Amino acid sequence: MDRRIIWGVIIVAVLIIGAVAGVFLFYKPPSMNMKIGYLPAASYGLIWVAYEGGFFEHEGLNVTLIEYGSVADLVAALSRGDIDGAPVTSVAIAGFIRNLDAVVVAGNSLDGTALVSTKGSSIGSLSDLSGKRVATVLYVPGDFIFKKLLGELGIAVNFSSYMSPADALLALEGGQVDAAFLWEPYSSLAAYRNLEIVLWDKEVYPVDYPCCLQVFRSSFASSDPDAVTKFVKALIKAEVFAYNKPDESLPMVKKYLPALSYPIIYDSIIGLEPRINQSRNPLSGYFNVTELQQFFQLLIPSILSLNDYNQLVTKLDTRYYNAALSELKREGFNLPSIYTKKVG
Repeated sequence: MDRRIIWGVIIVAVLIIGAVAGVFLFYKPPSMNMKIGYLPAASYGLIWVAYEGGFFEHEGLNVTLIEYGSVADLVAALSRGDIDGAPVTSVAIAGFIRNLDAVVVAGNSLDGTALVSTKGSSIGSLSDLSGKRVATVLYVPGDFIFKKLLGELGIAVNFSSYMSPADALLALEGGQVDAAFLWEPYSSLAAYRNLEIVLWDKEVYPVDYPCCLQVFRSSFASSDPDAVTKFVKALIKAEVFAYNKPDESLPMVKKYLPALSYPIIYDSIIGLEPRINQSRNPLSGYFNVTELQQFFQLLIPSILSLNDYNQLVTKLDTRYYNAALSELKREGFNLPSIYTKKVG
């Protein structure tokens, strides 16, 4: 055979092999689309860091973030199918479980509520709230913790419920109430506005409890389980990044809380609060079913009936979380020590 023909065949073969190899080398699977709701509160910082830091994108997720004004609006959007998932307060999940076809797949944040009063007031403990007017916010776990303790102590309080912590803070500043239960970053904001942080939730209820949990619509999770697993992976990576590189993560959070200063945001979710020896509102994807069941049992019968509780427990789905941890370990990712605990 002519040598030129042979070399021509070889060159064509090499080009074909190179082209095929290039396709496999540079091919990127199509992005998985999802819409995620949030509220403008520090406890939602984890999804902002995951989004702004490129952690969702790195996992092949095309995430659209949508803001809502209240927990009720957020849950309603989830129920209608306007969004695929959202961090939702644990008490709201309990309160809406009958009408919410969703699964809980991971954590999002812990604790984060304080009792706040005016400077120089006579309120220095829970017992001092007897007969006082106290602002509370609907569907906030920390508010529920404080309310339950007050009930157990037999302390009668005149509660005024508000749709948002911003409204509760304004009521306190305007003298409509004597004290308020505020979740982060509004409790930290209150301190900068010359109000007094009387007690942190951790001081009266020493066990970490879920502020927000990551929820997805059941139909979305079942139809695209890999997307949910990758979402949880991104959250955990964002958590580690946030605490290892606060100088980079804080601007990501501030973008969604533009009215707040960097010191307030830092105090809220990053800095160490000496009174409780941890962050005021820790961002964490940690998910432990046993601990969650213990927390939700506290909501019986005031928020949950026994039947509702049993239904809620079936919605705590660890498959995506476990898969995310397994993938992170295979990748050699250095997980925080809390993730070595069994999920229950």
